[in-house]
Amino acid sequence: MPSSDDNARFCADMMAGLADAGVTHAIVSPGSRNTPLALAATSEPRLEVLSIRDERSAGFVAVGHAKATGMPAAVICTSGSAATHYYPAIVEADQSTTPLIALTADRPVRLRDTFAPQTMNQVDLFGDHVITSVDVELDGTDGRTLGRDAVSWSTGAVPGPVHVNVPLDEPLTPSESRPPPEARPTTAPRADLPTPTIDIGDARRVAFVVSGPISPQGSTTLAALAHAWHAPVLADAQTTIDGSTIIDYPDLLAGARASDGELLLDRLRPDHVVRIGPLPTSKPLWLWLEACGVPQSLVNPSRLTDPLGTASVVVARPADALASLRSDAAERGDPDWLGDWLAADLAIAAALPGAMANLPFPNEAEIARIVAGSVGIDAALFMASSMPIRDVDGFAPRNRSGLRVANRGVNGIDGNLSTALGVALTGSPTTALVGDVAALHDIGVLSEAARLGAPVRFVVVNNDGGGIFSFLPQATSDAIPHEEFEALWGTPHGLSIAPIATAMGLEARTVSSRQELAEALGSRPAGPELIEVRTERTANVDHHQALRDAVDSAIGSIA
Repeated sequence: MPSSDDNARFCADMMAGLADAGVTHAIVSPGSRNTPLALAATSEPRLEVLSIRDERSAGFVAVGHAKATGMPAAVICTSGSAATHYYPAIVEADQSTTPLIALTADRPVRLRDTFAPQTMNQVDLFGDHVITSVDVELDGTDGRTLGRDAVSWSTGAVPGPVHVNVPLDEPLTPSESRPPPEARPTTAPRADLPTPTIDIGDARRVAFVVSGPISPQGSTTLAALAHAWHAPVLADAQTTIDGSTIIDYPDLLAGARASDGELLLDRLRPDHVVRIGPLPTSKPLWLWLEACGVPQSLVNPSRLTDPLGTASVVVARPADALASLRSDAAERGDPDWLGDWLAADLAIAAALPGAMANLPFPNEAEIARIVAGSVGIDAALFMASSMPIRDVDGFAPRNRSGLRVANRGVNGIDGNLSTALGVALTGSPTTALVGDVAALHDIGVLSEAARLGAPVRFVVVNNDGGGIFSFLPQATSDAIPHEEFEALWGTPHGLSIAPIATAMGLEARTVSSRQELAEALGSRPAGPELIEVRTERTANVDHHQALRDAVDSAIGSIA
């Protein structure tokens, strides 16, 4: 399996090949998976690197460059839906015989056809709109030759776009020492039978992990079953479910450690886990599910397979699966064990308010908690990908009623404002919690919201760039100078979103205190409006760590 050195070597060779053939510009959109490509571009002295956060714009910048110079620029994006934003520029380049080279980072081959985050089929993504499409095999491809060939293809007798898809495994930065995960089988037997069942054997301690929307009937059935079995239900931020065994803070609980340093989830280890839906939002939770060795069953109506490779059986029809479990007459349940789960969850719930009060405001975790708590039972909350949904998932109690929506199919930041508008146009008063980069990526739809008069409130947390990247290894890597990190990942823009919204016809304001935010959220949105809250990216990392330290302290006092 390729290492970070292999990633870096191949990408450096490819950039050198592009430069050998006359390419002078690389246009990078911020992302994590494309880190080796971005670092290689910045390290190639013959390339001028530009950062354009919106891939659609980046593609057309490359088109303009080529139309003016006759030479292609390389556009570099992360995995998932980011690459699809090149499509309009690819089509234009194809029809106008304009050279362009699209370098799309991809998840490793072992995760293809799974519902792993930011994973989709990127092979031959642009069909016959490109001169050629190459799906790179890092072990067998000479990067420098490929770079030269890509330019040759793009500038040949009939110029046009070329697509190079580069699967990259972790670690993505040279400073990371952890080995990439071992390949696991990504398929399990599917119980697509007339009466699909899940066999959990004689397991007494059963835990449910629920991710994504669940039907009202399914929610009721699951809550009753969990109550009867004394089974904790770890539901993510998108799931609406009520019941006596719901864990309010599964993300914080999954990352918490007891006073002796033992991971709390290991101490509360179940005999069997029934997973319902795709991967949960909480990375600490799904990383534990991947490594814990606990038998697991998966209920998920998807053509895609389990990226963790831990499910012994996959059932496609949730209603049938829950019904079969409900009819299981086996004696199950351990009230004391469930009591330990609930006690830990209550300790977290008790610790958070005081820990947040000790932080300066605005802080992003508290903003998410306040916003989520303001949405009524007959209203909707839309959570943008990246930090907003993670903050709701981590720091707000579970959703017992109402509607929660997120674009977590491919986990992209594109189209978030538009999706929230679509929810509001059903008549449901909608609050959308989004970051500034997601807002700028979809900013034009604010004029449509104003024109349509939809009952939508956009709450934009503006930390002047890509806040999530400050939590990733790129921010602390010795291989990435701070100025380079800011240019390619931080991407500060210096803009205030509220004046943009005002210019597009929305009521808009900026708030800076808890009281101002609470007042702004005090009534349901009657029409389109925008609330901006300014935060600071570096401080945000410290704030999150302080809250997790408070959780560990609270857990240590009871475990």
